[in-house]
Amino acid sequence: MQNAGVKSEVDNYLSRLSRHLARYYEYPRRARRLGQEGTPVIVFEFQRDGSLIAHSLRTSSGHQLLDESALAMLEQAAPLPEVPDEIAGQKFRYALPVRFSLR
Repeated sequence: MQNAGVKSEVDNYLSRLSRHLARYYEYPRRARRLGQEGTPVIVFEFQRDGSLIAHSLRTSSGHQLLDESALAMLEQAAPLPEVPDEIAGQKFRYALPVRFSLR
């Protein structure tokens, strides 16, 4: 059974992580011009201190420009926010859909 305090800590951390990554999100101009849309899913592994261990594309958007932009966002955002002490573990793995929509 999950401790409610820990669950809220995880939720808080994930929302902080999302805000951090959003600062590096960029819709490629060329992809916009070409009307490209999609949602690549990137998977990344990181340590407690926020250092990125590995990252890769789990699911392609079908457009190379969007896939590359999603991976570049993660690279530019490193190091990620530190993981709070209330969350157990040394390494963390997360899958993130990155949405590129013209609407």
